[in-house]
Amino acid sequence: MYLYSYENLLKASKTERGKEFCSQLEKYYKENYENNPVKALSFSKFKLFHLTGNRTEYQNEYFDRRKRLNVLQVLSIYNDKYLEPLEDVISAICDEITWALPAHCYDYQTNTYKYWIIDLNASETAMSLAEIDFVLKDKLSPDIRKRIKYSLQERIVDKYETNVFGFDTMGNNWASVCSCGVGLTYLYAFPERFDIVKDRIFSGMERYLSRLDKDGYCSEGYAYWIYGFGFFTLFYDVYTQLTGVRPKILDSEVVKNTVKYAEKTILGDGVFIPISDGALSNSTPEDDAMPVVNNLFGSNIKINGGKLGIPGYKTLSFRRLYFINQKVSVLDKVEDSLFFEKSQVLVEKRNNYIFISKGGNNAEMHNHNDIGAFSIFKNGVQYIVDPGAGEYTQGYFNSMKIRYSEETFVCNSLGHSVPIVDGVIQAYGKEYFATVLDRSKDGIVYDLSSAYPKKIEKLTVGYYFSDNGVSANYQAKGLEKGITFRFISFIEPKVIDNKVSIGEMTVLASETEKIDVKRYEFNNHQAKKTTAYAIDYIFENKTDINVQFDFKF
Repeated sequence: MYLYSYENLLKASKTERGKEFCSQLEKYYKENYENNPVKALSFSKFKLFHLTGNRTEYQNEYFDRRKRLNVLQVLSIYNDKYLEPLEDVISAICDEITWALPAHCYDYQTNTYKYWIIDLNASETAMSLAEIDFVLKDKLSPDIRKRIKYSLQERIVDKYETNVFGFDTMGNNWASVCSCGVGLTYLYAFPERFDIVKDRIFSGMERYLSRLDKDGYCSEGYAYWIYGFGFFTLFYDVYTQLTGVRPKILDSEVVKNTVKYAEKTILGDGVFIPISDGALSNSTPEDDAMPVVNNLFGSNIKINGGKLGIPGYKTLSFRRLYFINQKVSVLDKVEDSLFFEKSQVLVEKRNNYIFISKGGNNAEMHNHNDIGAFSIFKNGVQYIVDPGAGEYTQGYFNSMKIRYSEETFVCNSLGHSVPIVDGVIQAYGKEYFATVLDRSKDGIVYDLSSAYPKKIEKLTVGYYFSDNGVSANYQAKGLEKGITFRFISFIEPKVIDNKVSIGEMTVLASETEKIDVKRYEFNNHQAKKTTAYAIDYIFENKTDINVQFDFKF
């Protein structure tokens, strides 16, 4: 039986909690949309991507329209009067020249747009429209249902069956999200044709899993775990319901471990591991994927403290309504230390602080050149930080020169707590990597000598833990011009003599020559101006060095 049927959703909307949720959505709709008719998306903003590299202005309009769709699809269950405005936004979406984002459908070789491309957003849009039609059925007018079917046929079915797309070879979140979107479009709207594409859909899901660590670590970060694994779960949730078949892949070791990623990597107070294009505080309580993970895998994941929230643009709102009466609570912080073998990521959770370090290589998914980088948190305050994802622009993904230049602070090793060796920073590529030399309950030692394009006889860092802080011991041999040890913080440091204070944390070095503080401004993932500080301990004309830094509370 299909759980998210109109009948089940209607029952959920009549409960006390369902009424509260729908009333909140009504208020949001009236404040944001009721007196603002659906307008055409701006081509002047669409073309900004290839003119200036800006993605944000068009995407804000695009995603707001999808958010209106998500709000109205729930309200149409709650009250029939919202069916007409729902049909208006569906009609507008069917009118769009493309469902893909300009960043995904621009062809750099011909300098033209391929409007027919199936990307993350086209597949999500198709899936949403197919599900709305599947659930509401004759509640929608016949003409709108025909338009949905026609648009899905033209934009998804015809294109998917006659073309190969980038996500057909990718192993990151694209493989999962696009395969899910296309797969559910078939299951909902063209079930008679699903067998034609079944193997291709399943192959996409298998490729996605193949790029995850077997121990369940997602190198793309928490947000992309929610995104990629969330859509993986959504697909198989519907597939098992509509076919009655539970594929063996759902009981594989990698899936069992990946289910536990969030509860393993939460640092407390909605803060998750901020490595690569992750974000420091990336908890998204409106994500409908999480209850579905629980439902499909019977896991112990607990989320969102029972908050209702407004559905975001990437959520499938029917699930939010269906699970509205599920009792949930915030994930508990896990006190144990964790080490992920393949990614060489260590999470040390002490009563007094949390420490994170990473090795790996510089060709990981959503890579930052950050081998050997570390972060220190205490009571939700970030003292030594990974800056997380930057603003996605044209150059962020499409120009290696821009992505790893000082201009893109968050991807460059200058934006991470790693050494600068003889004036040289880390480089991109799988050939730049770390080796774990030693790991015990008291610390971990990384060999960083292969993380730089410049050959060096020896470069290691050992992180050691005590009850009141962390010590970082660096050893280097074979230097020519010297070395700079850099530490990144969002808190403006104070330097008095050889003592550095970062909020409540003190940094002491066993040896110092020169301490310099640099201020960087960059746009974060939400395109907001952000300030970071680099504390540089500079040792010039050194050939060998053995220095220890104590980060104490």
